[in-house]
Amino acid sequence: MQDSINNCDIVTVGTGLFGSVIAEQASRDGLKVLVLEARDHIGGNCFTYNDKQTGINIHKYGPHIFHTSNKEIWNYINQFTEFNSYRHQCMSQVGKKLYSMPVNLMTMNQYFKKNWTPEQAQQFFASYTNAYSNPRNFEEQAMSLVGNDLYRMLFREYTIKQWDQDPKELPASVARRLPVRYNYNSRYYNDLWEGIPVNGYTPIFEKMLDHPNIHVELNCDYFALRDQIPNDKLVVYSGPIDRFFDYKYGVLNWRTCDFSFTTFAVEDWQGITQINYPSLKIPYTRTIEFKHFHPEKNYTKDATVVSFEYSKAAKQQDVPYYPVNTTYDQSVFALYNLEAKLLDRTIIGGRLGEYKYYDMHQVIGSALSTYRKRIKNEFSN
Repeated sequence: MQDSINNCDIVTVGTGLFGSVIAEQASRDGLKVLVLEARDHIGGNCFTYNDKQTGINIHKYGPHIFHTSNKEIWNYINQFTEFNSYRHQCMSQVGKKLYSMPVNLMTMNQYFKKNWTPEQAQQFFASYTNAYSNPRNFEEQAMSLVGNDLYRMLFREYTIKQWDQDPKELPASVARRLPVRYNYNSRYYNDLWEGIPVNGYTPIFEKMLDHPNIHVELNCDYFALRDQIPNDKLVVYSGPIDRFFDYKYGVLNWRTCDFSFTTFAVEDWQGITQINYPSLKIPYTRTIEFKHFHPEKNYTKDATVVSFEYSKAAKQQDVPYYPVNTTYDQSVFALYNLEAKLLDRTIIGGRLGEYKYYDMHQVIGSALSTYRKRIKNEFSN
């Protein structure tokens, strides 16, 4: 291991999108990269595999739908995979009723028992939500978008279950991710390009890291090796930023998930990829039926695989998924971020490193920008 450390130009920590994109870009420029991965596989939380019984491609750490309107990022990721034509849709189950999500004209008309045109719905919601025109938190932001009734039916308890926080304690930015449409468009995302890699996400990372200048070490704890890395070696770290600084300013709050995977002996169990369950009486937040991600594949008609997702607070031994980003977290992260900017030979990035609720395309964009602005020029001089 010491020889690998001494012979490389860059040490990257983590094989998620941030670390893998940095390694791929550096290797193209002739730099030698040592990649350290704590898990027994590459790909971070994007890791996928084919179920042995059914052959269905499974997203081990929850659903990942790639979408972007950035042509550069779309062209970049398409170097490593072909995407299918999947367009994400989901439903929300309240009692015995299913509502179209995100909130659209169908959801509105179903709940209010109306037959509004787009203009009529806009007129109604303009007066219905105007009391929350300057939202200060998640609750007020959501109410400003969909009003009190739909917020309480579809979002309030779901948010409590997902984040274990009063929605009034969460920043308004979390709710801004919720699209609302005054038409019958039930697509979850509005981006120009969207899809699922035809062979899953893992092959993307295999291709990114398949270069003679890249050496990957799995089951490797960076913190156990940190003292062996010379001070002049450039380190790109994409793990939790509070862990990097040994929690000196406090522990940031993260959410993680437990998954229960069940194989049902039916062709189609729920008729759609995703169903959300807002009620606190139901312990899981959503169910994902993976078969629907790949309409282009002739999967078995005898079985299907469904995951039941349970949200919980992340402990230090858990895989962190989502930054909670309360006022406390923002103040603590600001201290870590200030210190990170003072580091001379270490770059901290990615969703966990930047404590941001990034989508995949945003992580790629951040990694490409970081490489060009902070790494490429240094080694070209």
